[in-house]
Amino acid sequence: MTKRNIFLMLLTFVITLSCENRLNEQEPIITVGDEIIIHPSQIINDSYIGNGAQWDAYPQAYFNWNSPISNADWQKMFTRLDYMRPKLMRVTIDSGWKYAANGGYQPELGIEPLAKILQYCTDNNIVVMFGDWGGKMVNPSNGTIHQTNLRNAARYADYLINTRGFTCIKYYNMINEPNGNWSSTAGNYDLWLNATNYFYSQLQSLGLTSKLQLVAPDIAVWDNNYLAWISNTERDLKDKVALYDIHTYPGQNFVRDKLYSNLLKSYADRVPAGKKIVLSELGFKYSPSGDTKLYNENITRSNAEAFASNEDSNMFVKDFFYGVDMADATMQIVNAGYSGTVSWMLDDAMHNTNGDSGKDLKVWGFWNILGEEIFGGAQEEEIRPWFYTSSLLSRYMQTGAKVHKVTIPGKRGLNAITVTQGDKTMIAIVNTGYPDYKIKLKSDTPLTISNAKKFVYENLNRPVDQNGLPVPSETNVTLDLGTGMDMTIKGQSFVLFTNFDY
Repeated sequence: MTKRNIFLMLLTFVITLSCENRLNEQEPIITVGDEIIIHPSQIINDSYIGNGAQWDAYPQAYFNWNSPISNADWQKMFTRLDYMRPKLMRVTIDSGWKYAANGGYQPELGIEPLAKILQYCTDNNIVVMFGDWGGKMVNPSNGTIHQTNLRNAARYADYLINTRGFTCIKYYNMINEPNGNWSSTAGNYDLWLNATNYFYSQLQSLGLTSKLQLVAPDIAVWDNNYLAWISNTERDLKDKVALYDIHTYPGQNFVRDKLYSNLLKSYADRVPAGKKIVLSELGFKYSPSGDTKLYNENITRSNAEAFASNEDSNMFVKDFFYGVDMADATMQIVNAGYSGTVSWMLDDAMHNTNGDSGKDLKVWGFWNILGEEIFGGAQEEEIRPWFYTSSLLSRYMQTGAKVHKVTIPGKRGLNAITVTQGDKTMIAIVNTGYPDYKIKLKSDTPLTISNAKKFVYENLNRPVDQNGLPVPSETNVTLDLGTGMDMTIKGQSFVLFTNFDY
């Protein structure tokens, strides 16, 4: 073999390894400052709710595909969730799949998969934001609400909580993303308000408002054009709303340049005093102008995937870098004062695009639990990379945790959060940039964290156990943050330190 051929082989190997990184690489922004400073006495959030994912009850699998989730696959998911320890999950239904297939009211209809989900959440003290997509609750063409359907929705909530004992359901969202022209309300605020008020009156008539509260307005935002939805919700619904929420699907550069933080804060600032806000759908969507390479590649990949919808999929959930980006977005949400994050979504097998027998899946999940049965093979059921960072940021951010202020250098893609609960601490740092950053991690007051674990998420270094679940790269670590610790945060990496016992 000639030297030239050897060189070409090596060059091909290097290009193959770095293909993913070149796809989304941007020129680094050079900035100054190298200290990440924790401020233990400054509390951003004194009682966090928790993190989790959207977990819906597999309507197509049970109604259209004749492929219910097997007991083995349920147990596989439960094992993974046992590790993740989520404390906030969103579960959304369509009344037609669950209790109103023929326009009537049949609460036992399609209950099996929903009961599996809600029982798991009840048994594990997970707060569930329950709700209806809203398709049968309003008529946008004439601006009217369907009182019978709204009344049955309240009856069904009562059935789930009081008859079936699914006490995990704490919040209810009536109508998904009502500000959008794709929503059942077609963006009509007054129509959404009328439906929500009527639904609440039905909860009152059932004596359910002591157990179930409203979360609103559940709007999807990309900019500041919908701030009035927060203010108007406070004005019109007042204490009927116990928790505020929004959805965001930012682009990669928008997050890495920390413009995302400004957007998040603008909505959090509108929330009335004494109320919390959560981010109840989080995922990345790439625009043809802001993330051109990713946008084009996502279309190419979804077109090439037999079971992926090219209308609504993010094929990069299968790529390493998505785990870094989702960690960065989550940290910005936490530092903006939000009390929880729900990732879109747990499992590809939950939804297709058209809501019928078609198999054009919305590929967004941590896995596809029906991979072996109908979607491309058993490898699709394996845990995808982004579960690594998402599970850790859920596992070590339990209900009641305190979030502390952290001063972060203005380096592109560098972020950090600090959480405490009792005498336990978690510190997470992410670098979505490409340069390695030499930083000093320190506290503004004397602070030593002993017997800590260190988790590392890097492209070629993310240790897992036999089930594919994260394990520490180091144990018995001591962090002397009063003096400060010099460390290198590699490009495209995530590091987490914690002395939690689990």
